[in-house]
Parts: sequence; structure tokens; C-alpha cells
Amino acid sequence: MTTMNGRRNIRMRTWGAAAVVAAVALTAACSASKGGARPLAGQGIGPGALPNAPKSSPTPCGPSATAATLNALPDPNAPATPGGTLDKIRKRGFLIAGIDLNTELFGYDPQHNNNPQGFDVDMAKAVARAIFGADGHIQFRVVTLADPKTGEYAQLHAGNIDLAVETTTITCARMEGAERMNFSNPYYTAQLKLLMPLRDDGSAQTTSLAQLKGTGTKVCATLNSTPVDIIKNTLGASAAVQVPNALDCLADLQQDQVGAIYTDDALLRGMASQDPHVAMTTAPGGQDQPYGIATNYDPKSPNDLTPFVNAVLANMIQDSGPNGWRSLFAKDLGSQPVSLPEIPTAYPLGS
Repeated sequence: MTTMNGRRNIRMRTWGAAAVVAAVALTAACSASKGGARPLAGQGIGPGALPNAPKSSPTPCGPSATAATLNALPDPNAPATPGGTLDKIRKRGFLIAGIDLNTELFGYDPQHNNNPQGFDVDMAKAVARAIFGADGHIQFRVVTLADPKTGEYAQLHAGNIDLAVETTTITCARMEGAERMNFSNPYYTAQLKLLMPLRDDGSAQTTSLAQLKGTGTKVCATLNSTPVDIIKNTLGASAAVQVPNALDCLADLQQDQVGAIYTDDALLRGMASQDPHVAMTTAPGGQDQPYGIATNYDPKSPNDLTPFVNAVLANMIQDSGPNGWRSLFAKDLGSQPVSLPEIPTAYPLGS
């Protein structure tokens, strides 16, 4: 394997402050929609239904787990089904979206002025726009991925948020386990990759996760995330360093507390944009990580929000205007997408 040379201490950025605003409401108006195509009926997503109560956790789950989609988006001025989630949101007058502010390019507050930006933020704004037919009907609340008190499940289950958009991987465990949530179809598909310091010549390293076995390298990942399980299974439990937020991994790498970060390339993309001395290794990516929009699971109440979200996503993929999926991807992530999000033949078991 390629050794890590040229290690140096880099002054850590003060992004950790964002974590302390967990569960604090942030209000933000969407940018005006000009010239975008009118939402169309959902197309290209096969029939299916959300899974029934699980017999065990987790079991393999396939495309039918998330594929429930409305045939067409309802008119924003038409009454919603009484007692449903959409009815509650419309009566309130705004959508409450849970986001993360520690993921550069996806969910962050670059000016620290309570104006969140990023791809996840724009996904949430698109759902709100489809519900109300206009911009500005959204409130953001910061949640922490998988945290037992401030995480997406806890906040959804308590009714503090209507949905969560925070680079959350759709896994069978999250759809069938004790802390079960409903998920939309994927809106982004990431791959697991390694982030490491550049070599002395300024090029990216070629190392894969498996090549770190036996080197004693500590590898960082977000607490209770899918990559943690893979690190433990590949390198042993002692190699995994878990932190509350993805950006904490970057601080640990900069301070030589770990030798690598293993997580979704979407998160690593944001880290690399902040530190010119690190890069994703050139080794092939690992397991695909389909991101979904999470909503609450209540076995006693039918879910009308997830099928609505799926129709919104289908419309965005077809939309060639400024609010379409491709345009938002390019604006927020700084490059053109090489493929569209797809429903996988099987979701990862995950954790």
C-alpha cells in the first residue's frame, strides 16, 4: 500500500459550533421559482408499497420497500385527505424539515446567518414548494444523524419534524428495525470511499480500505453509521473511530488522530473542498449508499407523505428547469451528475 507521507498539522476549522444548535428552528425562504417546469405526474417508478411490520430485523429488502408513489401530485389548492400528514402540514402553513449543518455542499450554513444551503436543503425546499405551490413555506430544524436524542428517528417519532433530509442511507435495518422509519426513493446514490492525506508529490493515494488491514491505521466514520460496521468487519473493531458528526472526522485527520476517513463520497467531497491537503483515494468505491428522505413510521396511521415525496422526486428528475434535479445537483455540488438516482434491486442491510 502507499504510505502516508507529508503529514502536517492543519489548524482546524471551527465548524463544531454548528452541532450545538441541534433541535433549534431555522427559518428560510426558498429562492424564487422562475421558468421551472410545472410539476408533472410521477413517472418511471414502479408500483409497490411500504413494507409491512417486520418479522425480523433486518431482512433483505428490495425495490418495493420504497416505491409507493402518487400517480400525480395533488393541486396545492385542493383539500388534502383529512387527518393525514399532508393535511396537518397544510393547516400549519409550513413544512418542518430536519437537516444537518455539518455536511459541506449538502447541508451547511456557510455565512453562519441561519440561512442553510446545500443539496439536501434544496430537496426539502422542493417538497415544500410542491405542497404549497409557492416558496417560503418551510422551517428547518437541525438534527444529528443517528443520535438517540437529536437524530432523525427521535425527532420524527416525537413529531418535531415532518421529514429528514440529511444524507441518510436507506438500509433494511432502518426500514425494518426497532427504530423504523419510512423512506422515499433515492434522491442521491453515494459510494463508500477513503479520504487520506495527499502524497508528497501532491497526488491522491491509491489505498483501499482492505489494504489498511494490519497497518494499525485508525479509520474514522460517523457514529452508528453503515461505514462503521464495514470498518470493523474489514479491519477489526479497534480500527474504527466513531464521532458524532462527519466533520469531526476531518478534524481528527488534520490532527493526526486517525489516518483515514471512510464514509460516503458525498460527505468526502465536502471535506476535500475545505482542505486542499486531502483527497479521496483512487481505489474503487465500496458499497453503494442510496440516500432517502425519511418520514415517520406509524403502524396505526397510513403514510401519505412518502408517496408524495416520491412523486416530487420523479417530477424533479424530469424537470429541465432551474428547480430540476440536474440543475440543483450542478449548482450545489459543483459538477454535472453522471447518472440519475435509481431504485436499487436490493437495499443494503446496514445499521
